[in-house]
Amino acid sequence: MRGLLRHLRPSVPLERREKGILALFAVVTFTQGWTGAVLTHALPFVRDSFLLDDGRVFGMLSTVRAVALIGLMFSWWGDHRGRRTPLLVAFLMLGAFNLATAFAPSYPVFLWLQAGARVGGMALAALTVVVLAEELNPGVRGYGLAVAALFTAMGTGFGLFVRILGGRSAEGWRLLFALSAIPILVLPFLAKRLRESRAYRQRAARPPLAEVFRAGMARHFWPMALLSMAVSAFTAPAANLALVRMENELGWSAGAGSLMLALTSAPGVILGLLAGGRMADLIGRRPTEVASAFVGVSGGILFYFSTNPWLMAVGIFVSMVGSFAFGPAFGAHRTELFPTRIRATAGAWMVNASILGGLLGFAAGRFVVDAWGIPITIASLGAMLLAATSLVLLVPETRGIDLTLDDEGGPTDWIAATPV
Repeated sequence: MRGLLRHLRPSVPLERREKGILALFAVVTFTQGWTGAVLTHALPFVRDSFLLDDGRVFGMLSTVRAVALIGLMFSWWGDHRGRRTPLLVAFLMLGAFNLATAFAPSYPVFLWLQAGARVGGMALAALTVVVLAEELNPGVRGYGLAVAALFTAMGTGFGLFVRILGGRSAEGWRLLFALSAIPILVLPFLAKRLRESRAYRQRAARPPLAEVFRAGMARHFWPMALLSMAVSAFTAPAANLALVRMENELGWSAGAGSLMLALTSAPGVILGLLAGGRMADLIGRRPTEVASAFVGVSGGILFYFSTNPWLMAVGIFVSMVGSFAFGPAFGAHRTELFPTRIRATAGAWMVNASILGGLLGFAAGRFVVDAWGIPITIASLGAMLLAATSLVLLVPETRGIDLTLDDEGGPTDWIAATPV
């Protein structure tokens, strides 16, 4: 194990400044993982409390993701006025809407409060990737994004253990939402410590919201956006329905389902993140994205087509390795393809593509899940993702780009002028 971890370390030592940034964002990403995943963790309890069938569950998750498209405006704000303020506002929104959800008197109110929380969560995730990519040097960018994602996973894992409290009463899910708002207390600390990104520069001219669709940038945007959609169309239903399958279909208890996910996913998350970040920095973003997508889909299909607990555990582990290895490579790739003046906005459009992908995955699932069942529905979405991995061949490899250089050209000039 020690030898494996040695090989997963970054080839370039982290600077003191970079260590400080990662430590600060450990708080942000842990919160994002815990507070942002509470809906997934509470879903089986919420389903029972509001008497939702499979179709309405798909519809609820689709609606929440559709409203989250509004999060694009936070990144547009970030390109115009700086990353710091919208990031802090998104952090506050995520916790505040979850706290309000704990007191939701009815299902419609619950639905729209969670939609608001999702807006904050998606905006926070998009801006976090941009700020970290701009603060980290090229040789450790993939690795640093992997470390941040590791803290996100730790927050999600922490939420899995907390969710056991939600099964102790019919309304126990309310406690889960209330507890997930605790990170709001660290907001004054973040506001004091967080500085503006070193790459950001205030410009007199404000790029339009749709600049990423113009010719020079569209040819990089659309392949990445479509790949992002395909990834989310598979992973969003696969992740959100795992507990539903174990507890509502296979009859597992809340404690057993949580324990299974926590114990089998943790090593997969750690291995996937560190290996994916290291691979992205060593061999490139594109090969890492393709390989990890194939691994993740294979694990997900194994989980959904198995009833044996041991095979399900292997499926969870393998799917976590693949999906979490994909994240750092794709996060670095999508930020490096666009110049600083529109980087946050381009990232937000990419996140919106991911939201639309999840929305389409749930929408398609809602119409076929009753006839096909959850396993075949998930497998079909996985096949679409595997086909979509070929899209990475349409965009350049960006490993090694320095994002702190001034950039006034389009992404083609930006990449061509920077050694890779």
